[in-house]
Amino acid sequence: MNYTILTNMYPKEESLYRNVFIHRRVIEYVKRGLDIEVFVLDEGIKETKIYFFEGVKVIEGNKITFIEYTSKKKPTKILVHFINRHMIDGINSINEKIGIIVWIHLMEAIGWYRRLFNYKDGGFIKYILQNTRQMLNLRRFIKKSSKRDIKFIFVSNWIKNTTQKDTFTKINNFEIIHNVVDTNLFQYEEKDLALRKKILLIRPFESRKYANDVAVEAIIKLKKKSYFDQLEFSIFGSGQLFEKTVSPIRHLENVKIHNTYLKHNEIKDQHSKHGIFLCPTRQDSQGVSMCEAMSSGLVPITSKNSAIPEFVEHKLTGLITQNAEGIVKEVDYLYNNPLVFSEISKNASASMFTRCSPEKVINEEVNVIINE
Repeated sequence: MNYTILTNMYPKEESLYRNVFIHRRVIEYVKRGLDIEVFVLDEGIKETKIYFFEGVKVIEGNKITFIEYTSKKKPTKILVHFINRHMIDGINSINEKIGIIVWIHLMEAIGWYRRLFNYKDGGFIKYILQNTRQMLNLRRFIKKSSKRDIKFIFVSNWIKNTTQKDTFTKINNFEIIHNVVDTNLFQYEEKDLALRKKILLIRPFESRKYANDVAVEAIIKLKKKSYFDQLEFSIFGSGQLFEKTVSPIRHLENVKIHNTYLKHNEIKDQHSKHGIFLCPTRQDSQGVSMCEAMSSGLVPITSKNSAIPEFVEHKLTGLITQNAEGIVKEVDYLYNNPLVFSEISKNASASMFTRCSPEKVINEEVNVIINE
C-alpha cells in the first residue's frame, strides 16, 4: 500500500517553514512503515518538479499533473491538507476507488465573517470573494463525500462544528484528532518559582487573530503594579504588524523584543528560561505554539474563545481571560501564588502528554489511514 499527501505547500531547503507541521507528520508515518510521497498542487506550476526533503519525495505540479500522477501511481489513499478548489477538482477527476482523508485545520473551512478583526487589512474585499468561492466549493465537496470513501479529520470539536455551520452541512464520517505536539522535544522541566516573573510571547505578527496588540495592552497596564520592575518579558515574532504593535513598549527596559522567527530547538531553549506563556488569541482551532509551551511546563495565559477551552482548563492547566484586564489579573494571581503556578505548570505538561503526544496522535492517524 502506498499513500500520497496532497497539500498546497511543503518545506524545501530555501523555504523551511512551509507547512512544516505536515512534514513532521510524514516523518512519523515513515517511521511506522508507511510508504509516503507528497504532491504539492499549485496551478501556477507549468513544469512538474521533483525534489527530496529529508528523505521524503515531493512532486510539485498542477491539477493535470496530479490527475496523471494518480493514474500512474495508483495510491491506496490520498491524505489532504488545506483543501482548495483545485484539489477538489483534481479529486473529482480521479478514480473514485481511491480513499480520501481530508484534514480540516482552520482557514480553509470558516466563513469570512469570522475574520472581521482583519477587516482593516488591505485586500479584505478580495478575501471575501475568495472565501465565498472556497466555502461554496467545500460545501459541494462535503455533500458529495457520502457517495465516496472520504473521511474528515478535525483538530478540534470547535472547528468541526464551525465547518458544519459555515458550509450548512452535516458531516458524519469524521474523527477528532488533535495536532501533534513534540512532547519528546518539549519535555517538562520543573520550573523554579522565580520563573513566574519571566513571561514569553512567541507569535507571528501577520494577522490580528493572534491578538498581540492585546498582549501589549496588558503589559502597559501591568506598569501600574508595584512589582512591574521584577517582571521580564521576551517577545519573539515577525510580520507586517510587528513594528506597529510593539512600538508602545519598546522603551521599557524589562521588555526584550526580537524581530525574528525561532527554530524548534530555539523555542525549547526559550521555554526553559520562562515560566508564563502569553498567548491571547482572537481565533484558534487548537493553538499549537501554546500547546508546545504547555508541554514544556509553561503556564499559558490565553483567551476564552474558539477551540482554546478544549485545550486549557482554567486554573488547572492554564489561565483563560477575556481581555487585557484579564491578563493583568492572572499575571497578578500567579505572582502572588507561586505554589499555584508550580501546580498549573505540572498539570499543563501532563495534559499535553496525555492528549497530543506523537505516540497518541500519530498512532490515531495511522490507524485511520490504514484501517478505514
